[in-house]
Amino acid sequence: MPLYQRKQIPLIPAPKLDASEHGDRNVWEFTKAFMVFRVNRFVCASNTKQIELDYLARIALYNRPIWQCALTGKQSLTYKEALDSENTHREALQEKFPEGLKRQILELVQFQTERLDVLVNKIFEKYKDQYALGEIVYVVSDGKKLKAKIADVKFDDTNEEMSSSGVKASSSKSRKAVSSQITYRVQMLDDSGNALRQKNSKKYITKTVNGGETMSRVDKLSFTKTLIRQFIKESATKGTYVRAPWLVEKRLAKKYGVSTKLPEDLQRAKDEAIEKSKKRKLASRDAPAKKSKNNKGTSNNARDSKKQESASIGKKVASKKQGNQKQSSKKQTSKKQASKSAAEKAKQEKKKQQELEKKRREAERQAERDKKLKEKEEQKRLKAEAKKIKYPIEDLEVPLDKTLLSKRPLLSQEFKVPQKSVGTLLMIWNFLSIFGKPLGLSFCTLDDFETSLCHNMSNPRCYLVIETHVALLNAIIKDQLFFKGKKRQMTSRNTTARDNIKNESDSDPQTDQVNDESIAGSTQEILNELGKRWDKRIISSGDGRRGWEGVLIGCIQQLGTYESIPNLDNILSHLVPNDQADSDEDFEENYATLEILDKLQILNFLVNLTTKTTVIHDHIDRCAEKLVELNKEKNDLIKEKRQILCSFAEISKGSLPSTSKTNTLNNAGNIIDSPVGDGLDTLNARKRKLEEEEIAIQKREEQIEKDKRKYALPRILPLGRDRFYNKYYYTDCIGVAVGEKYGTGRIFVETPSTYDLQIMTEKEEQRFNKRRKVEEASFNSDSDNQTRWGYYEDINQVEELRQWLNTKGIRELALSNELTARYQDISLSMNKRQQDMTVSYSSQEVRRSRRTQATLATLSAQPYMKWTNKLVK
Repeated sequence: MPLYQRKQIPLIPAPKLDASEHGDRNVWEFTKAFMVFRVNRFVCASNTKQIELDYLARIALYNRPIWQCALTGKQSLTYKEALDSENTHREALQEKFPEGLKRQILELVQFQTERLDVLVNKIFEKYKDQYALGEIVYVVSDGKKLKAKIADVKFDDTNEEMSSSGVKASSSKSRKAVSSQITYRVQMLDDSGNALRQKNSKKYITKTVNGGETMSRVDKLSFTKTLIRQFIKESATKGTYVRAPWLVEKRLAKKYGVSTKLPEDLQRAKDEAIEKSKKRKLASRDAPAKKSKNNKGTSNNARDSKKQESASIGKKVASKKQGNQKQSSKKQTSKKQASKSAAEKAKQEKKKQQELEKKRREAERQAERDKKLKEKEEQKRLKAEAKKIKYPIEDLEVPLDKTLLSKRPLLSQEFKVPQKSVGTLLMIWNFLSIFGKPLGLSFCTLDDFETSLCHNMSNPRCYLVIETHVALLNAIIKDQLFFKGKKRQMTSRNTTARDNIKNESDSDPQTDQVNDESIAGSTQEILNELGKRWDKRIISSGDGRRGWEGVLIGCIQQLGTYESIPNLDNILSHLVPNDQADSDEDFEENYATLEILDKLQILNFLVNLTTKTTVIHDHIDRCAEKLVELNKEKNDLIKEKRQILCSFAEISKGSLPSTSKTNTLNNAGNIIDSPVGDGLDTLNARKRKLEEEEIAIQKREEQIEKDKRKYALPRILPLGRDRFYNKYYYTDCIGVAVGEKYGTGRIFVETPSTYDLQIMTEKEEQRFNKRRKVEEASFNSDSDNQTRWGYYEDINQVEELRQWLNTKGIRELALSNELTARYQDISLSMNKRQQDMTVSYSSQEVRRSRRTQATLATLSAQPYMKWTNKLVK
């Protein structure tokens, strides 16, 4: 209904007419407001005139532009324009608003006392991820958006309990959880909106879909806050008294089965409000009317005429009043006394309410003052403690900072090798990266090296595995040939094994028999033969490194021990089984099928032997000499920077540094000394030259730092440790990896073993374990005594790690500074690795989509299979 001064004007009720008695009676009808005014032919003329005046007054009122549309809020409209506007928007609202949600929303609106905007937000947040019967939606299936129509909706038990208990889904996670518990049966539609049928059948295509992110509305404007507000305004009304509830219209409540009985508390509040309004009306009615003063511009004649008229009327009425004065006087006195008592009671209640309100406000102000005082005292205390403590201190003694992240970012642990062998894998790759050039081995990334160890086929051959073993074996063989005249004392595996067995024979008599029978028969003969001739010559690259497996077996047979290769017997029995010939092809096939742990033991054994060779020692000496030269050059650059700073200081004082001559360039480009010209021009020229020299020195210092990492010794120091003694490693830009895109592209994290932690945290073990459990989540929840490895592969994770570190601690301050200094290199390497992984993954997907039958060709296209040794010797 249109509004006048933001209120509804009640319509005049239709007269009760009986067709049998009043069938020929004339009426006036006002169709715009659906009102009827009757005309009685048998009543006096004054009554008919009064009805005509009411009719004309109503028409004049409805034709004035003073009305407002209740749905849109448009003002300055006539009654008909406002009514047409409401009907237009009501039809649009009925078409757009989901029919299936009307009953639920009306039930939620009924008896609510909140403001309209609060109620709209509450309804929108609760039902924006739910869909109604007959609604057209998009369904995501196999990565495609398909149009469908809601045919049925089913709620789970948990969802019904949550909705019935009134749980507020305030967060996005809770809303998604509730919506995912709703099951929809949808009927699939084509692009034109027609229902799809199954092939060769009249049945429609239907699907069962869970709610959540798999569904979305086709028309996103079908459920908005504006529509909800208009729907509530049209469907419900709210009183003007305090705590007045929203009441759904009776026709809609009956249609959708909404309860219309007011709760007891709301009924009580309504009755109290009605009583107060009645008392207020009585008080205003009995209050003495204010006398209005006469206008000063009136003439004396007008005053005299009014006095005469009032006198004549008074004489006529005086006679009538005299008879009724006595009876009415008693009634008036009683009414006045009642009105006075009611007014006094209302005033007293109002004063009490005002006093209570004042007390409440005063209590709130006092509570705020106390809270501010406590905060100030706490800040003063913290400042005083901060002044006493001199940071940095022991990390575990630093109090928790709420401005930093409360938990360390989660580590990734997706390795292709077992967790206990990750340290060995990193050590081997690091050794090959540093000594790759003297060994004649090109650079490879850690991802390729790790994947190559999982290669378990002899055809196609993995040249990364072959060249790695050959490079190490050739270094060992060269050293053996060089010292052939004066052989070192090297005990064979059998001698060491027998010595160990004899030492342990007293404790375990069966050990001798087990180890003697572990390698027997023809296998032992093959091993002895390979052990005699493995170091006769270097493995050549001319024939594709054929026979390198036999050389490897001979080296293990002659120099291997149970300390250097714990699983020695099983490895040899797998490489040279009893029932197999001793051909190179068989050895190559047997090595490819070795376990990853056995391959890592073999590589670790070869690396330990290679570290004792002359090739490695010579390279270390050259690196040490180069590092001395670089450090000396760096010290000279520091001296030059100091001289430049002194020159800048002299120039700022207005004098040329040291001498009165400046260096200039002649036409031939040579530097010559020139006398001092204009003072200002000379100073500016000298200042520009010093700035150029400073920039050149800075670039040279950066290059020296890169060269120092290139000639770094094999011992790699960690970036630092955090509060829980976890070590952080970044091994890129070292040795052969300098100048490459990336080596690992990751920051590795090594946790200390349980034994190490017990030693480091003897005094505060309980507090340490409690903080570690909270701040490190579930990464270190294992109870074994082994160290564990993880890594960060995204630069965003590094940013979160820096936000978690507290620089008030000694260890984390050093780690944070090191991360800041190496941040650019870390960011570049991580981003390049992510790009390569994305390209590799997309190429694999393309190959899978083509469904080629050439498995060998697909395997050969892997990145680690494309590696070539450019430094082959």
